[in-house]
Amino acid sequence: MIRDPARRETIVRWSLVGFVAAIVLVYFIANVFRQPLQPDNFTNGHSTSPGGHSALIELLSRSGRTVRPGDAGLRTPEPAGEETDTLVLLEPGPEFVEHFENEFRTLFTSGRETSTSIVITFPLRMYELADPQPEGEDAVLWESFYYVDEVSGVLELTGFERWLGITRKSGQEVTWLEDGTAVAFERPLQVFTGGGLSDEFEVLAETSDGNPVVLLYRKDSWQRYGVILISDPDLFTNRYIAKPGMAAMAMKVFDRTPRYGDLRVDEDLHGFSTDADATYMAVTPPGLWVTLSVLLVLLIFAWRQATVLRPLDAEPRDRQERKYAIEGLARMMQRAGDHHTAWRRLLKRSRLVLGTGGAQVQGAGMGTSAVQKGKTGKLTRPPTGGSEEQLIHAARKVAHQKRTGETEHSDWSFE
Repeated sequence: MIRDPARRETIVRWSLVGFVAAIVLVYFIANVFRQPLQPDNFTNGHSTSPGGHSALIELLSRSGRTVRPGDAGLRTPEPAGEETDTLVLLEPGPEFVEHFENEFRTLFTSGRETSTSIVITFPLRMYELADPQPEGEDAVLWESFYYVDEVSGVLELTGFERWLGITRKSGQEVTWLEDGTAVAFERPLQVFTGGGLSDEFEVLAETSDGNPVVLLYRKDSWQRYGVILISDPDLFTNRYIAKPGMAAMAMKVFDRTPRYGDLRVDEDLHGFSTDADATYMAVTPPGLWVTLSVLLVLLIFAWRQATVLRPLDAEPRDRQERKYAIEGLARMMQRAGDHHTAWRRLLKRSRLVLGTGGAQVQGAGMGTSAVQKGKTGKLTRPPTGGSEEQLIHAARKVAHQKRTGETEHSDWSFE
């Protein structure tokens, strides 16, 4: 146990500073090495890349539909009959779906229980930008496919995994069941699996092997609209939409949505609301300089709190030092010969120093707290005159208190 108060206070101060420094260090380590999600600029509704959907957006706009690509928010559109909006999710990236997992689950839970309109195409490809190209030249992209397990993870978060699975099959033709419109795929096609779908599902398009590609889910048969699930996104991508019959089939999908409602193409799940990561910006320039400035202010404040705070055991020392000042004033007045004025000044100062029965301990930002020091500190039975002997006795009394640390001073004797 540390008995030296000064040493104990020093340890407390440095412990406080060390604690703040440790928090700062952990904060920087945790955020410098945690990269934020980068926005996907190649499969979203604005992209003109082969996997983008800008051609679909333009096609829908030219057909008279109101299309609003951007931050639509992962919220279930409110039912309004033929004017119900449709939330369109075009190839939501698995990493972004995971980032918005709670909102994503809630969206489809609500979509299955209410009369609304949602369209989702499940992801297939990802792109990475190759080496930066000179200005004015076309960008070069590296294309790769998501693993089936990653796509299945997105399906699981929609809640439809209880009825459906997802896989890929080669050499498939997709037929729109209502009118027999067909389109062929030379590459492996991503399809739904799972036999014996409930009456809540309507198959809109399927492969020649009978695997569903486009499904409509409605909780009740009387509902006109619901959740449209599309297993393969190439029905909508820039690369394939110009192929014979592909644009017509894409339009047939959106004909099953409320005609007079807006098409809200959501881009949250392409990272457009996650790239501005506040914590990452706070530890990288220029935000780093603001963070360091704030932390410096906090350190100064912590040190100020530790040094300005006066411990309780410092009060007796302060009182003795003030008694030295009173004694010096009394002696100076004695030498001046004006004993009556000296007495009045001594009386006034003693009240300020000795208080009225309680000493105040102040700390920065802590207010005051009373520490009882004995009886009243005022001079009692003041004399009618101001003789030199009375003044000397008063000064001696203060000197005595200074030496002994006495705090019981309710009755001053000048006899």
